[in-house]
Amino acid sequence: MGKLQKIIDDPAASSCPLIDYDFAKIINPISYAFKPIVDFESGVVFGYEALFQNLDGKSYKNTTKIYNDAQAQGYLANLVTALFTSTLRSYCNFKKARGTKLFFNLDHRGLGNGNDPRMQLADIANSQGFSPSEICLEITLRQEDDCSDISQHALSELRRSGFLLALDNFGQGFSELRMIQEIEPEYIKIDRFFLSGIDSDPRRKLFVTTVANLAHVLGSRVIANGVESQVELKACHEAGCDLVQGPYVAKPVSKKAQPRLFYEHIRTPSIGNIQIAEELRFQAELDSLPTISQQACLGQLLDLFLNNQDTSIVPVLGANNEPRGLIHERDLKAYLYAGGLAQGEDNATRNLPILNLIRSGPIGDIDSNTDMLLKTFASSLNSDGIIITQNFRYVGFLSATSLLKIIHEKRLLEAQDQNPLTGLPGNVAITRFITEAAHPEPNARHLCYFDFDNFKPFNDTYGYRKGDRAIILFSELLQRHISGNGTFKGHVGGDDFFAGFLNGDRTEIIAVLQSLKDAFKSDVKSFYNAAHRECGYMEAADRFGARRIFPLLDCSISMITLEPDVGLHPEQMNAEIANLKKAAKLSDNGLVVKTIRS
Repeated sequence: MGKLQKIIDDPAASSCPLIDYDFAKIINPISYAFKPIVDFESGVVFGYEALFQNLDGKSYKNTTKIYNDAQAQGYLANLVTALFTSTLRSYCNFKKARGTKLFFNLDHRGLGNGNDPRMQLADIANSQGFSPSEICLEITLRQEDDCSDISQHALSELRRSGFLLALDNFGQGFSELRMIQEIEPEYIKIDRFFLSGIDSDPRRKLFVTTVANLAHVLGSRVIANGVESQVELKACHEAGCDLVQGPYVAKPVSKKAQPRLFYEHIRTPSIGNIQIAEELRFQAELDSLPTISQQACLGQLLDLFLNNQDTSIVPVLGANNEPRGLIHERDLKAYLYAGGLAQGEDNATRNLPILNLIRSGPIGDIDSNTDMLLKTFASSLNSDGIIITQNFRYVGFLSATSLLKIIHEKRLLEAQDQNPLTGLPGNVAITRFITEAAHPEPNARHLCYFDFDNFKPFNDTYGYRKGDRAIILFSELLQRHISGNGTFKGHVGGDDFFAGFLNGDRTEIIAVLQSLKDAFKSDVKSFYNAAHRECGYMEAADRFGARRIFPLLDCSISMITLEPDVGLHPEQMNAEIANLKKAAKLSDNGLVVKTIRS
């Protein structure tokens, strides 16, 4: 390995100056920190992004400045290689769970040109006790020529050696959609620009949702990079992001600090037995296909197909059972139907790696919403099904037939309990949600009851058809205002509705409820005649037959908040809701909130 071996042995060693600094003056002062990348669902640390600190040599305040100067002077490849080696040595001493990934920012300008030492990163990783499959190389497209044909081929070679690839700062660079198609990255990092204010900017949320859907169809995972608040975290998860990092998640951890295995405030709350039942339904339909390692050779793949005559698809797995794609039997026909090869040629062919045969495919997690899985599948052309994972590890393959069966069964169950007028879940689903939410959970839960004010005189005066239109209007507004993961909407019956939140800030939820209340009060005015709208009230008979004045339609809202780790018996919960409903009717603004503490 020559000069490269010298760098491996001593990352600071170089006979070539970088401007007026050699590698030692840049690398020796560096200390390393590692920024956690966390799984949205479980809160478990999935990986760490390596960061360089103390870059204090001659205005070098960040790696971009160093890399740009190194590129200008012609020493970028050697510098990146030296930093990669030094990072691995620091990461060796960093306490972490087995299988935790290291994300390293690879400046790939000029990658693969000449005798590029970066093409030997796999050898360096192995020499430091790491498998390349434990390392994800992050690339950023800063300029249109950042990824030439030579560089793309070099990236493919690095992938074939076992490295994972991530497209960093997506949305900021050049020709990124083309690169998703051509290099098929395992991970896509959304640029911070699109996450800032995502909770209140529908256009940014639409962008992230679209990228996430596309990524899942192509078999990639999405990382929300730079999340700074709980509302951004929630919006990113609703948009379909799989992993998250940023100030709200955790600060970068140095090797002297004690890293954590998971972060409780990131974990997505589940709906208890409801989600368990959904997962069990998935597991019952998963196909247990034979799998093969990405390190296998063509001969092993052929033997697998020959020994499993009914199998037409084989999932390919990397380290820790992480899916790397699929191999279709039809792609082997050129070899299977070829004949006349000499014995030596045949043996050489059988020893070829299978990496060139791997195709990306749609991917989803076992706790994914069935509708989202169906959307992912429908967006994937010529797909035979979806790779299903749990905590990013392969658990099975969901065929198209099985997916449609699950969707059909779910629709039948929902139809049995749906309100025929609004299509919202009815009392069975509402009771089930209340029962699950009443269990002690680490997050606050919020249960809301909605009841129309002055509905009977309106219905009596304008008729049931207009009354039904008012009910449908409210159901549409309810679904428009309350959405996202961990929320529930139901129709108790008549003019009574229910909504629940398994997480979320109490103040923000109250603001949403007030906005819903105001929207209904404003929109429903159009159902009255001009005279009633102008005076703001109507005269009608009350339930005892006496004529009296009634204000226009409105709704009363009562909300119960269960603080974290507080539980309540479902019967007691229903009693609290009933009492609060009366209080809401008597209140000045028609919205009453009660917090139940331990």
